[in-house]
Amino acid sequence: MTYRFSAILLKSVAVIALTAVSYSGLSFNSMAEGRPSESVLDTPADAELLGDYLAGTYANLLEDAQARSEYFTKAYKASPSDVRLGRRAITAAVTAGDFDLATKLSKELYKTEKNESMALTVLAIDAFARGRHKQARKYLKPDTADISMGIVMAFTQGWNEVALGNEDKAKEIFEGQKARAYFGDLGALQIAKMAALSEDYETAAPLFEALREPTQAIMESTLSSIRFYAASGQIEKAAEIANAYVDDANIESGPITTYAKALKAGRSIDKPLKPNQQLSLSLTDPAYEFFLRNRAADAAEVYLRFALQVDSKNEKAQLWLARLLEETDRADNAMAIYQSFADSSPYIISARLSEANIYFDRDEDDKALKVLEDVNAKHETFVTREALGRARFIREKFAEALPIYTAIIESMSDEELAKNTQPLYLRGIGYERTEQWKKAEDDFLRVLEIEPDNSDALNYLGYTWVDRGENLTEAFDMIRKAVALEPDSGAIIDSLGWAHFKLGEYKEAKVQLEKAVELSPSSATIIDHLGDVYWKLGRYREAGYQWERALIYDPTDEERTRIQQKLETGLPSVSSAQ
Repeated sequence: MTYRFSAILLKSVAVIALTAVSYSGLSFNSMAEGRPSESVLDTPADAELLGDYLAGTYANLLEDAQARSEYFTKAYKASPSDVRLGRRAITAAVTAGDFDLATKLSKELYKTEKNESMALTVLAIDAFARGRHKQARKYLKPDTADISMGIVMAFTQGWNEVALGNEDKAKEIFEGQKARAYFGDLGALQIAKMAALSEDYETAAPLFEALREPTQAIMESTLSSIRFYAASGQIEKAAEIANAYVDDANIESGPITTYAKALKAGRSIDKPLKPNQQLSLSLTDPAYEFFLRNRAADAAEVYLRFALQVDSKNEKAQLWLARLLEETDRADNAMAIYQSFADSSPYIISARLSEANIYFDRDEDDKALKVLEDVNAKHETFVTREALGRARFIREKFAEALPIYTAIIESMSDEELAKNTQPLYLRGIGYERTEQWKKAEDDFLRVLEIEPDNSDALNYLGYTWVDRGENLTEAFDMIRKAVALEPDSGAIIDSLGWAHFKLGEYKEAKVQLEKAVELSPSSATIIDHLGDVYWKLGRYREAGYQWERALIYDPTDEERTRIQQKLETGLPSVSSAQ
């Protein structure tokens, strides 16, 4: 792996590059003390420690989880009294998916510092997962100043007390989360779940009723409510909640849809879950809904790893972990998780679509299409059909996409189209790209009839009218409206610039197209347009430079042919055009 090689290379040169560095009590300021430069590091052990630490830091920047864990672990073993370094090594082991190593390092750090929150949390999670609830209790200190670990310990402590039969204590702990805006809702949810788990339906009913109001954890609250009402024999109530959610969210797959279908068919659904499953779910929602939204990816991953440690079958945590890995450049690890989902999983469609996206990113389009066709054949929904249509667009197979989108549109009611005009818009693009302009125009106009402020449709129709020399006044109005709606869109600013170009207003076109390139610096189409306007202004060398640049950014086959022709012959001069 390139990242791993880079980290090893960095370690090998770290000492050579070093002149004056200090880390956690190890002083490397020998030059300031007047010693010769070859004595910058006091001992070979110091050099080894520093090399490992720097290599781990570099691996962290490159998102190489395995190398990061390896080097921070080696650095910590070289300096076992360094609490801060120990925490980094533990965190790196957790995010590398090596919980055994994280537990081992936590035991070592615990000997040095009894109150280090990461070590305590790992040890508590490990004991809880093994069913050693009394042992877990001694590690749980949620009053720590470390907020993120304090939250984990609070939910772990609560469900640990439930497992030990101390529900009053657990309720007190969960109620203690009310002071935290987001986590107060989760705390209330845990109290309701706890009552359901003990089959205290009389207590649980009003708690779940209160959770039907909008909460921070709406999906998990809804799932828990459905499980509760079904378990207490209120099947119609459970079905009502499931169907209302499905209708409001307009979804065709996922766990709530699975519940709705099961209840309609008279099949049983999951009963209230066990303490380890409940703890796992309580840690899953904050990972994405709180930490990742606040750009704390490491904290999000740690929560998901903890969730899976106490319940390895938590598919929501698996799916979200895979997405996080994908977002942090660990697509191979993400792919392995996506491919592990069984066809019977309520998350199978999400997993397969994500798997296909990775294949597309790798330019393995045939594999991506096979995945999409397979999931559509087994679990056909609006989403899977639409994904097949978009896949054809990615491959520029517009003629193949058209019957897919036509079938989707014909299956939709007017009310459904009013809520989702994307199929109409995309079919319009397909018609335009296959030179069926009248049909394309009709689709774009229909989109704008439903959504007058649809900036994409305004831009596409306005741009195409300008390009065809039709309805220029209306086209300009559409493009200007699109610009007002999305002033930071390079594609839309490009349309405005191109409209001025088509009217021979080259100076104004230059202003707009240069702005468009700033907003979208890797768009072959926009760069090509800027080259055209430079040529018309007599700036031939700059025009050629922009056309050459446009070829770098993956233009369509049609664009590539046209750009190569311009590089050979240029465009007509300004005087001849006039």
